[in-house]
Amino acid sequence: MVRSGGMPGDVLGRAIRSLRSVVGAATAVTLVLAATGGSASAETAKVVLQFGISYLPLSVMQAENLWEKRAKELGLDLKVEWQNLGNGGALNDAILTGSADLAAGGLAPMMKLWDRTRGNVKVRGIAALNSSSLLLVTNRPDIKSLKDFKPDDKIALSVPKVSYQAVVLQMAAEEQFGKGQFGKLDAQTVSMKHSDAVAALLSARSSIAAYFGSSPYQEAVMKRPGIQKVLTSFDVLGGPTTFSAVWSATSFVEKRPVAYKAFLLALDDAVKRIASDKPGVVDDYIKVTNTEESERESLLAIVNDPQNVYTLVPQSTEKFSEFLARTGFLDNKPVSWKDYFFPGIYPLGGN
Repeated sequence: MVRSGGMPGDVLGRAIRSLRSVVGAATAVTLVLAATGGSASAETAKVVLQFGISYLPLSVMQAENLWEKRAKELGLDLKVEWQNLGNGGALNDAILTGSADLAAGGLAPMMKLWDRTRGNVKVRGIAALNSSSLLLVTNRPDIKSLKDFKPDDKIALSVPKVSYQAVVLQMAAEEQFGKGQFGKLDAQTVSMKHSDAVAALLSARSSIAAYFGSSPYQEAVMKRPGIQKVLTSFDVLGGPTTFSAVWSATSFVEKRPVAYKAFLLALDDAVKRIASDKPGVVDDYIKVTNTEESERESLLAIVNDPQNVYTLVPQSTEKFSEFLARTGFLDNKPVSWKDYFFPGIYPLGGN
């Protein structure tokens, strides 16, 4: 039913059907009804995210004010604040303390918080952001595989044991050393920011023998002499797997449905813009991250790499979650990807 003076029923139906494929019927109804009238309300939303071009869809949203624009279409006057944090633990703390509404980081921290909060704030993923192949690189010519690491060889990554890279390293260790040996190299991992890890890897006096990173840091360090690749996350996982995602507490989705639905629409806009205008989105990334213009060509090469996929659709997350549950990282084993993602992206599919 439409209010007097609103859109005719057949037009409303067509509009809803045209939007359902992106965000589901409920969002489509909200968008169409918002267009028929009503006063705008005002809200503020804060997003915390990690560093790197894996979060390019969010950089595009920030540069183009896409979330604010979609919210306005839905009748909401939205102000968005963005803040970069160093690791997944800091992201999760921000969600738990209520100092942020959305967090964007690696899949492992998201799933850890989903597991911890099932009985209270009930954190789940809003959408995937990126599937990209992460590189484990080394400065030691004698290291060709994980079996070549000596006890004193340190491996830099964002957070030992709980970051995405740490989990992939565990999966690789179990493949190399045998069933149950997933923690074989845990004691050799060191928590470092990406920029610090790169600097340490390139230092002749550092004990850092390897770095398990992400774009654009891994591509930059691979250009330096004496650096070689040991393995990739796609090698370990058997193909494209969601690396980064965005998540929130259930209260955000349930109590702020317009902002939530506007976010999904804006994120879809950003992903489509990445597909259609790669030079333009690199400019957006440089703008919001204050990256040097000299890095533009390198960034464009990363975005053009077919192994970097920007999509809302979760890819191979069930294989990842199965390992986490089997090894004790998760206390609760999810049945499917729908357990740890909100329903807004269910129509898009996933695994």
